[in-house]
Amino acid sequence: MSLIKRIIISVLLIGVHFVTAFAGSEQGNRGPLYLSTAWNLTRGDFNLHAASRFYFNNKTFNLPDDAIRAVTFWDIQGGMNLYYGIGKNYQIGLSQIIYQDNHKSGKGYNLPDDLFLNVKIGSFPNKPGPFNFGVNILTRFPLANYHNVLLEPYSAGRVAFGVIGLASYASNQVFHEDGFNAHANLGVIDHNDNGINLSESDDITYSNPKTTRELYGGMALILPTTQFDFSVELYGNYHITKPPPTAYSRHSYLYITPGVTYKPFYWMSFCCGFDFRLTPNKSNSSDLIRSGLTKVLPTYPTWRVNFSMKVNLTSKIQSRFEEKPPVESSTAEPQKGDVFKNIADERKQIENAEAELEKIRSEREKMDEILKRLRKALEIKESEKKKEDKKN
Repeated sequence: MSLIKRIIISVLLIGVHFVTAFAGSEQGNRGPLYLSTAWNLTRGDFNLHAASRFYFNNKTFNLPDDAIRAVTFWDIQGGMNLYYGIGKNYQIGLSQIIYQDNHKSGKGYNLPDDLFLNVKIGSFPNKPGPFNFGVNILTRFPLANYHNVLLEPYSAGRVAFGVIGLASYASNQVFHEDGFNAHANLGVIDHNDNGINLSESDDITYSNPKTTRELYGGMALILPTTQFDFSVELYGNYHITKPPPTAYSRHSYLYITPGVTYKPFYWMSFCCGFDFRLTPNKSNSSDLIRSGLTKVLPTYPTWRVNFSMKVNLTSKIQSRFEEKPPVESSTAEPQKGDVFKNIADERKQIENAEAELEKIRSEREKMDEILKRLRKALEIKESEKKKEDKKN
């Protein structure tokens, strides 16, 4: 494929976040590039994430007639994610890799690639605090024509499963992403590849005797400002059970990713990150690999550039308080046998009242924070107006 075509595809497919071992960022309009937060979208929020990433490697080859041939190997991935908050503690996501270079003969790419479904159970505990915890349950459905792709994390072409534990810290307990926040992920991915033969050569019939499992995790630190969020992430994997010798990506990897997020609107953000591989390159030298590309290209990219756009499709001002019908109090004299029941009911009413007070206190903190934001926005507006008046 020509360079111009690849650039066009890369721009058009500002598609899914990098689905490294199909874990990834599915918070709101901000947050880590790759890792997940432990808090969920607000109930009813519907988010669209679009991103693309690329890597290329220039190589020169000496031909038999003493000529030199230059070749550029590309690795481009793009797709789209949709996330929906279905409750305070529940969130569902659907991710489709639309385009993926596969370095195979023919077209040389998958269109489409695999589909991912994830359900996040998070935002625990259910009260304001600096720490939140959750879990992400992931499933990968193989839709691509080719799997076991060089320069990409291992995939076997089978339905795969994963469970990722999530932990987040936020200095701003009301609006988590407006203050310094940190995140940690750790989980297990099962590739369900027992007995599979990944070789594309007819004379190789090797079957994987074990199921490949890997640990996946990382940490992220984010420092927000008015217009930009600055982040750094460390993420990688470790194979508990290695993929078969016919797999290109048999080795573990570790990346560090500095990134910046631009926030032109409260409902939209643009992100850019640069991956740098920290682990040394280890190519698969097995005799069961018949491709010469392993001698030319690294197993994983030494660097990578990522772009993404995140949009909250249902961002709107909603009523923070709902009127509730008054609780009718009974004036009837309780029967002698109902004394203990009445005591239990009164205790329950007291507990409900305390919960309501806590909710009101939390909502008041949110409203105070919103008022601070409005004051700051007005101050900036007045300052800009004064500067314009001075110029005139």
